[in-house]
Amino acid sequence: MSALYARQRRVEYLLKEVEDDYVYMGHFKYVESKRDVVLVLGSSSFYLIEMGEDEIEDLDELPTGGARGYISLASAEEDLKNPNQFVLFQTSRPAIFLTGEELETAEAVVVLNALIRDAWQKACEENIVLGREIYQFHAVVRKINRKKRTQDRVWVVSNQWIYNLEAFGDSGPEQEFKWSLPIGSLLRVAAGQDDEKLGEFPATIHFDLEVAKGIMKQSAYADHKAGTKGKSINDKHQLLFMSQAERDKCVMALVALYYTQTKKKLAYDHETHSTGLRRSQLGVIKKEGVLNKYTRGAFGIGKHDRFFQIKTNGIISWGKDKAKMKYFENIVGVREEGAALEQFKLSKEELKRFFCILTTGKSIYLLCSSVNDRTDWVNCIKTILEEIQNDPVSSTRGDD
Repeated sequence: MSALYARQRRVEYLLKEVEDDYVYMGHFKYVESKRDVVLVLGSSSFYLIEMGEDEIEDLDELPTGGARGYISLASAEEDLKNPNQFVLFQTSRPAIFLTGEELETAEAVVVLNALIRDAWQKACEENIVLGREIYQFHAVVRKINRKKRTQDRVWVVSNQWIYNLEAFGDSGPEQEFKWSLPIGSLLRVAAGQDDEKLGEFPATIHFDLEVAKGIMKQSAYADHKAGTKGKSINDKHQLLFMSQAERDKCVMALVALYYTQTKKKLAYDHETHSTGLRRSQLGVIKKEGVLNKYTRGAFGIGKHDRFFQIKTNGIISWGKDKAKMKYFENIVGVREEGAALEQFKLSKEELKRFFCILTTGKSIYLLCSSVNDRTDWVNCIKTILEEIQNDPVSSTRGDD
């Protein structure tokens, strides 16, 4: 009997003692401390046992309290720069970095992700994704709120809905969630500039809340549960993912699910370090002029005149005057009414001249000199967005 087979048989026996089934065992080292660790994967739990692989044969029992459910893991991912290393992203604890033989590392990642997905699908379909919905994927993220502070969140996505949950520990998701929005109400997704040093991989998800309301009124969704946040849901959500791969997987899945639901292409921007001023100088100016820009901050409502330009590539730029265009954003939508505009407490006459431009970075609130002027600006934006939507090349318009 080979030593490897003997160790495997020993682990199988120990797992049966705790009513679990053997799936995989591999020998690794922690990247930082270089300590030996044996990764044992059962069908329902995993163990990280700090000992050499030769010591496994003498193990009398699995570590007390060492079993961890797969719901405590967000994902496993290989290090693209070093194929000998991989990372276990945890839902509520620091990531675990391991290193080993290249083939063993690749095998561990594949097996781990399959077990993680199975565990998450079971937990979500028992508590969150109900009825005829089918779990698709999950993402553990940090959400940037209105005060620019980060909050730990979990996004669970089915084939019909997106759910936003409070972060949870090893016990898994509960039946309550903060809010949910239908896949069909997605407006645009944008991947931002990555910061590998800080481990921040951003994406901004835009929703059309009017479309969402229409879908929710359909009889097929009459029994859909309401979230704990009620109707107070933002139309834009800025998220920071654990890795580029996790972010890109989420974004591409949303694009695919939206097409399946609507048979339309979801607008997608991918901002890179090469975007910005050089990118903003491209395109043809479609409309320009002075508008009264409104802001809302800690000290109340502010307003000031700014010169704006909109280009055929969907870029809006503005500044104090035409010679000082300082800010640039990708346009994702336009709004002429809604609670977001009403927060500025304008008169009925002013509201007819007021509108909001949605971009990948912010919402821009503007007051025009006349109703006809607002109509011209809004129609110009809608035309540009429609042209971009119908142009296959537009899906990467944020790249140079």
